Amino acid sequence: MRKKMTAVLILILIPLLFSGCYDSVEINDYAYVTLMGIDKGVSDKLRLTFQVPQFTEVSGGAGGGGFDAKGEEKEDKENFSIDTPSLLSGIAAVNANIPKLLNFLHLKAIVVSEELAQSGYMAEFLVPLTRYRQIRRSTNIIICKGSAQEFVKAAKPYLGAIVTETLEELIERYKYTGFYPELNLGLLADQMKSSYTQALGIYGALNTGENFKDEGPEYGGGYKIPGDYFAGDTPRNGGQEIELLGTAVFDGGKMVGKLTGFESQMVSLIWGHLKRTVFTIPDPKSPEHIIPIEIKEFESPKVKVDTKSEKPHIEVKLSVEGDMTAIQSGENYEHDDDIIEEAFEQYLKENIQKTFIKGQALKVDTFRFGERAVRNFLTIPEWEEYNWLEKVNEATLNVEVDFTIRRTGRQHESRPIRSSEGVE
Repeated sequence: MRKKMTAVLILILIPLLFSGCYDSVEINDYAYVTLMGIDKGVSDKLRLTFQVPQFTEVSGGAGGGGFDAKGEEKEDKENFSIDTPSLLSGIAAVNANIPKLLNFLHLKAIVVSEELAQSGYMAEFLVPLTRYRQIRRSTNIIICKGSAQEFVKAAKPYLGAIVTETLEELIERYKYTGFYPELNLGLLADQMKSSYTQALGIYGALNTGENFKDEGPEYGGGYKIPGDYFAGDTPRNGGQEIELLGTAVFDGGKMVGKLTGFESQMVSLIWGHLKRTVFTIPDPKSPEHIIPIEIKEFESPKVKVDTKSEKPHIEVKLSVEGDMTAIQSGENYEHDDDIIEEAFEQYLKENIQKTFIKGQALKVDTFRFGERAVRNFLTIPEWEEYNWLEKVNEATLNVEVDFTIRRTGRQHESRPIRSSEGVE
């Protein structure tokens, strides 16, 4: 009897094993959005732009779409733009006009135009996206100069990579340069509602080489601080048109200003995110020359915030070490490196103070000192009554920098250049 029941049960289960997935969807049924742009709309509230790459052997292996009969490069992506009152209504309208369904599981970044960010309506439509199941909280947020639609269209794969890989690696450069911060959808939603910090976002623009001059006035001496530009202003030519450089500064849900790439480095130093980078300082003995210094943090920054006095007082101690990578003047700093150490310490102190004062003028805690100040309070009501986001604008800052030169490169001693006329 038991054997018969077992046989009957097996016969019942066998059809179930061969029934397949009636509700399955093939991967080719989706159009995977890798980049989404949001502008102010013309016919409606918002203008959304979706970029969908062609995941083919040509685009993935060669990094481009090949060439057509006229010898012009084929597009390996497609862009959709639509004016709509909301994201979901825009998605529905696009899905009704293409043979595939838009899918956001591979979305790498959301690009918001600077105009829209400054309008104060950004939180209204961006923060609620955390509810949308297909968009991850780790999706990057970029604030762009000009049109987000044009920014999205300009995104292309670079040297054999695919678009998703290019975008991901480009954004990850903040870890090595400090020229812009990290901001994703989850952080944006949390920081816009926070009582102890404010949102700082990646600032981007298109750089088509207009600032790279072949002719112009002769070099007049001095130097421009590397990275002390906003995105789109760097004098360069070639490479990606998309340029990420600088920080968009928010007060609540409204963009109120921006920091240059160099000022963003000062912020990254205080955060402890800038593990290794290069700074350029004027030569202490020959100001017309420069000294590039590669630095890294020796230990995490130490920050103390005094909230007991009438005005908050902040103490910061930085410990960094580095290498001299070049000495243009030929001065023998290898045996007198304390001069360089003192000059670089003063250089960081002055520029951190300048960036802090700029943040106060914007009424923003750019260095996120509120994350330390909140530890001084036992209860949330006490902290909220203190109103840090207002008090920080009156705060004083003292910065102490301890810099040590570890190496002088592959040269142990500088010697003067000699010519037929003698020592130069």
